[in-house]
Amino acid sequence: CVLDNAPYDTVLTSFSLCTVKDPEATIKNIIRLLKPGGAHVFIEHVRQPPPGDKRVTEDNNVNAVLWGKIQDWITPLWSIIGHGCHVNRETGETIAKMEGWKSVEYKNVRPVIDLQSRIMPLSIGKAIKATE
Repeated sequence: CVLDNAPYDTVLTSFSLCTVKDPEATIKNIIRLLKPGGAHVFIEHVRQPPPGDKRVTEDNNVNAVLWGKIQDWITPLWSIIGHGCHVNRETGETIAKMEGWKSVEYKNVRPVIDLQSRIMPLSIGKAIKATE
């Protein structure tokens, strides 16, 4: 069982927090599984960051407001065909607001490669659990 060897030095999530039913509960569990000073490293596709977001590292002149509305519009259908994926979650912000972290650093990236990258920008970062 994954819990038998806790606490862990590092927990990695990649393109998974969009699919869980309760992201906050999942993040609380990640915090619980980490040793003090342990790291949660993440890369997740997220809602389009708002215009002017200082965490955006690649803007590429994306119309964030329009694409955010498109994300809201397609999420009900996409969550059915995409195994529960919610493309309009603000995962970086959700991780950052949770108690239990010493620090949270992340960047939002809006690559313009194809239609999918416009619908699913990325949040890439690391959260360090507070020492007790």
